[in-house]
Amino acid sequence: MLKENRSLDRGIEILETLAREGAMSLADLHRATGLPKSTIRRLLQTLIARKIVRRSLADQLYRTLLVFPDISTEVMPKGMLQVADAAIPRALALTKAIGWPSDIHIREARAMRIIDSTRQVSNFHVEQGQINRRVSHFGSATGLACLAALSDGEIAATYEALKSDLHWGPVRFGLDLPALMRRIEEVRARGYAERLPAHLSEREWDTDLRAIAVPIRAGAQVLGGLSVLWLRTYKSVPEFAELHLDALQQAAADINAGLDQVWDSPPA
Repeated sequence: MLKENRSLDRGIEILETLAREGAMSLADLHRATGLPKSTIRRLLQTLIARKIVRRSLADQLYRTLLVFPDISTEVMPKGMLQVADAAIPRALALTKAIGWPSDIHIREARAMRIIDSTRQVSNFHVEQGQINRRVSHFGSATGLACLAALSDGEIAATYEALKSDLHWGPVRFGLDLPALMRRIEEVRARGYAERLPAHLSEREWDTDLRAIAVPIRAGAQVLGGLSVLWLRTYKSVPEFAELHLDALQQAAADINAGLDQVWDSPPA
């Protein structure tokens, strides 16, 4: 009994450390807790199996999915684990097939959030993605892909909710609602979205990359997006889409089919 209590106490210590410090490696947890690496590894395996901790593909760091009200630095969005579990195997298969990496995004109220990436396993050297980085609904490929999958009324509501937000809103991209809807119609006609070339007021992220994206859904609900990224010097957007859009759309369709089987809690 004492051994079981000690294991429980150590597991809670690991969770509290991850909640307080954010993403950590095994070595980071060892330094922070003083616990033997073998003990930490064993406890992490149990926590991952119970879906309390997740290890990201992109950076191999551990993150807790629990929220400690007085400790946690960030709250994981509802449904993130379900989207990641459904998307990662299909994104890996896509990267293996075409060589170029994918980012997996989840849709939130103010922005899109990167929850994982296959950049680390791509055949091509690209800048490593940053897990939990947020990108604009109106400027990112995944954001525009998600908007295009919504009804016109839902797009207008999103526009109105964010139009006064100078950081996440459409003003950064010089978009009024008619201009946004024209872009949305282009996305719908092509079957994919591309990122806007200009991110006003701050340095563009991944300046050497282009991206196209399609939405991820569970039934009629738009949950996020799957993008493919490539070096700007390789091909233009239309040329790349002609080569790889079918594979991207099939990967998203497979993700959607997987989510249809398990989805039970829409994001807040």
